Amino acid sequence: MAKIDDILMDVRNQLGTEFVSSDIVGMDGLPIASLALDPEFDSSAVAARLAMIMKLSTKVSAKLNIGTVEDNLITTDKVFILIRFLGDGSYYWQVSVSKDATLGVVRMLMAEYAEPLWTSILQ
Repeated sequence: MAKIDDILMDVRNQLGTEFVSSDIVGMDGLPIASLALDPEFDSSAVAARLAMIMKLSTKVSAKLNIGTVEDNLITTDKVFILIRFLGDGSYYWQVSVSKDATLGVVRMLMAEYAEPLWTSILQ
């Protein structure tokens, strides 16, 4: 089975110039794998803050009885950040892309690679 870093690099290569960053993060907010174009990018700070968003979205979804959270999308004037749970929900995966990216492609890639990532985490 592929290693987490190899999988993230494959996703980066498929997204091409639209790729900004990607992290695999435990729900404690600590990243176990990170990849970013900018060497100054602080993935630890991003990971911790996005963990809060994932916890809150799960809580809100349960309270409103609207179903299980599949993913969260954050849009800014510079990037799209797509976040989804992996496996049993103890980890999440975030992918940040430029606004030129096609979100359907990002979602498709995340769906395709979610299981291999989860399997790599468990090994």
